[in-house]
Amino acid sequence: MAKNLRLGEILKQAGIIDDFQLNSALSYQRHWGGRFGESLIKLGYLSEDKLQNFLARQFDLPQIELFGRKIPEDVLAYIPVDKAHEFHVLPVERREISGTMHLVVAMTDPTNLMVTDSLQFMTGCRIKAALASDDAISAAIDRNYGPEIDDQEELDFALEDLAEPVKPVPPPAPVPPPVPAPPPVADVYNVGLSASALKQLENRYENLVRILLDRGVIDNNDLDELM
Repeated sequence: MAKNLRLGEILKQAGIIDDFQLNSALSYQRHWGGRFGESLIKLGYLSEDKLQNFLARQFDLPQIELFGRKIPEDVLAYIPVDKAHEFHVLPVERREISGTMHLVVAMTDPTNLMVTDSLQFMTGCRIKAALASDDAISAAIDRNYGPEIDDQEELDFALEDLAEPVKPVPPPAPVPPPVPAPPPVADVYNVGLSASALKQLENRYENLVRILLDRGVIDNNDLDELM
């Protein structure tokens, strides 16, 4: 809490807030998290513009406009996106001064020495703070790095994909049964006659010949020719 007390004490000594507001903001921060200056603003003790203007005068820091500003990729690479979200900072530009690389970083609280020291160790650069509003930094981080998706959100997306019902595959169209071949037509010319049928046919032939002979239609000579 040392960093918060430092900013709080500076604001208190400058007559910006009183003891009650200081303790209330600290209690709010312990309960809800976030930054001390953000707690003061949410509680309505001062506006963000008033806080930014005071810090700019107090620490002789520039105020930077981030809206519509495109940060080069090689500058963004100094601070990974997870650290940009964690510290709520945005690298803006790098400058070489007297052989030492300086990194200009937009932040809301230049009194947070822990953040400044961590950034200097991580980047290997001297950190030059520039003031920007809380909302401006959040929007610039999302615009330049892309919106943050944490592990839980990725897990939720994966579970949603798994929960989607699988579309049923339509069954294959039924194959029509083969059309049966028509039964073979009987060959009337090759149908065999039974022995009884042949015997009956012979008897009818003999009776016919006898009738023809009796009626004189044919004689024995004709019969010999037929045979």
